[in-house]
Amino acid sequence: MNFFHLPFTPNTRILTENTLNQYSEIRKPKRGYFPIKIRKISFSNELLVIGVILDKEPEEMVYLKVTTSELLVSCSVDTHENYLSRYAYFALNQLMYYHTEYDFEDYYWPGFFDQETGGSKYLMIHKSKDNLHVSSKVRYKGLYKPGKQLPIVSANIVELRKAVPSIQEEPPRKTHKVLGFCLADNNNERFRTNHYPFLIPYTGILNKAKTEVRSFTTYVLNEMQLSEIDLSDEQQNLVEICFDMKKIALVANPEYKEDAHKLSEKRKQNQNNFNQLFELWQKALPLLSGRLYTHYSYTYGMRNVKGKPRRSYMTPCAFNNETPEICFLWKDMGDYYKLELRLMFQGKIHPLQYYFNTAFFAMLSYSPRNYVLLNSVDDSQLVSYFQQSQFQLLVLKKHYEGDFKNFVDQLRMVYRFINK
Repeated sequence: MNFFHLPFTPNTRILTENTLNQYSEIRKPKRGYFPIKIRKISFSNELLVIGVILDKEPEEMVYLKVTTSELLVSCSVDTHENYLSRYAYFALNQLMYYHTEYDFEDYYWPGFFDQETGGSKYLMIHKSKDNLHVSSKVRYKGLYKPGKQLPIVSANIVELRKAVPSIQEEPPRKTHKVLGFCLADNNNERFRTNHYPFLIPYTGILNKAKTEVRSFTTYVLNEMQLSEIDLSDEQQNLVEICFDMKKIALVANPEYKEDAHKLSEKRKQNQNNFNQLFELWQKALPLLSGRLYTHYSYTYGMRNVKGKPRRSYMTPCAFNNETPEICFLWKDMGDYYKLELRLMFQGKIHPLQYYFNTAFFAMLSYSPRNYVLLNSVDDSQLVSYFQQSQFQLLVLKKHYEGDFKNFVDQLRMVYRFINK
């Protein structure tokens, strides 16, 4: 086929409407109704086939191949390396629909197909009436695609934090009113009242046996709310750390059409706050580990961290005083390598749960509400990256040399590798 080349936005597989219009003089009619119907027909040998019907014309085929940096386009009529047909133009324009861009990442699978059969043992291709969805099979979760951005591995080796002594908290003797502490969490990819995980005090009423909180009274946002509670020195110090956390936990989100300088400043401030919060969590751990009344709450935004905590949102949890060491399992699987992230502490290797991602912490698969504070900000960011693919990365041997090998070599300099 003779392909027409359309460049993607750098470091992505996104084609913008602006780029499409730069390479073609064809446009939708400004007046009148011009029906366009497309359907994704097949995906084989890296080639996505789309049927397109313009008005009452016969259906024509558009062929798309997604590469690292550009989209290759061909058509059953007209299109060649120097010309983009009207069928191809309108098919791509329709993919964008009401948006101004389209991400072709789902159809970027270089080298994953059998050239003879056109199929792929690594992929699932779900076909509906007019649509088609491509993803890796469950056993191949975390497949690396050439050009995919890998996390930066810091060469600084951070000494493992020594295990802190646990607080031996006792139930209050003369009252059922208690001061507890809640890990307020939120998905930091959400927008508006987004925040990083921080610790917030709350007051509540214990059950008769004083083994758990029966009802929650209020989140503690200032010292005045604690006037009726006799605080120990450790509790007072922990409360002050909580207040310091809340001041810097809110994430600055980009505004509509915000300029590059302001976006850069916001990213820098967010990262500074993230780093400071991690330092505060390290200070809090000796005062928190071993407490009787600690909870986790997914807040759905900072706007909800006020007033009376919702009981259904408050889940009992514990904070581990051990310091985990990240390690990697390296496996040769024949035609690909598998890299798995694990935690090592107490002399054993532990798998992690991947359903929730709470920055600064790791949660073990068999004890998901036992929070283990990671050793460094770098460890936290590495765990967050691997959590997206269930703590494993797979790389075909033909894709290993280059970026992925450099990434593995950097990991080997900092973390322990165990060959399986």
